[in-house]
Amino acid sequence: MGGGALPEGGKKGKRSLDTTVNVVPAIDLLSCCISFLLFTAVWTQISRLQATPMGNGDPAPTEQVKSLTVTLTMGDHGYVLATSAGAQIEIPATGARGADGSVPYDVKGLGERLKKLKSEFPDQAAITVAADDAVVYADLIHAIDACVGAGLANVSVMGAT
Repeated sequence: MGGGALPEGGKKGKRSLDTTVNVVPAIDLLSCCISFLLFTAVWTQISRLQATPMGNGDPAPTEQVKSLTVTLTMGDHGYVLATSAGAQIEIPATGARGADGSVPYDVKGLGERLKKLKSEFPDQAAITVAADDAVVYADLIHAIDACVGAGLANVSVMGAT
């Protein structure tokens, strides 16, 4: 019952080749090792310190840089380019919905608006593209390509609410 081997002995006084190996302790050991490795992997992420090199011993002046949040929303009516500064630019679709369900977005107009935004805020590199569920994947890729082409290389994608 405790998981030992069968008693030895077989026919004619020879040892039996049939034995039982209890694998439950090995499984317990492996599950403990896996949980230990998972916990330590999380702790190594938490224990990282952000350090900046210092100059001649006097602390470097810290400048607060206001970050601009840029969001591009894709929907049935076209693009809406919004910033955290309060600007909201609508770039309407160029026609009716196609037979495959795609909306004819004005990608060229979007590229021009994004280049203008990049010229106004040259340090801006991040943009969030929020697409409706009905947006065709190819249209989403065209919008991402327009963002990268305008110099906004840090593109994140999320679902529109």
